[in-house]
Amino acid sequence: MVFLFPAIGLLLWIGVLLGALVLVGVLWAAFGLVVGLVNFAHLLIRGNTRPSVQRKTAAGPNRIVSRAPPPPQATRAPGLAESGTKTASEIWPKWNTSHRRYVEGEKSHWQEQFDALNYRE
Repeated sequence: MVFLFPAIGLLLWIGVLLGALVLVGVLWAAFGLVVGLVNFAHLLIRGNTRPSVQRKTAAGPNRIVSRAPPPPQATRAPGLAESGTKTASEIWPKWNTSHRRYVEGEKSHWQEQFDALNYRE
């Protein structure tokens, strides 16, 4: 008799937790069914075609941008031709002139904004 009441309470608690688990499972299944039906209806309305993916370019679709010329082909030093190492002039520069112009423009823009902040003081 001493163990009967705690056992009943434990069984009731397990029943409540199982009931909550079943309720959450039913809600999960209903939500998945609704999402599936909405996706299916969207496919029917759209005509079952995949949307075309347009890539956005920085220059825009109608602008012609010329590429930077390749680096000049430098000759190797006489002693390095056998070893297969490259001289520094044969390696493509990390920052080309257009990137340097961009960085300088950004620096000047930020400097102008900073000077405007100092001017207000």
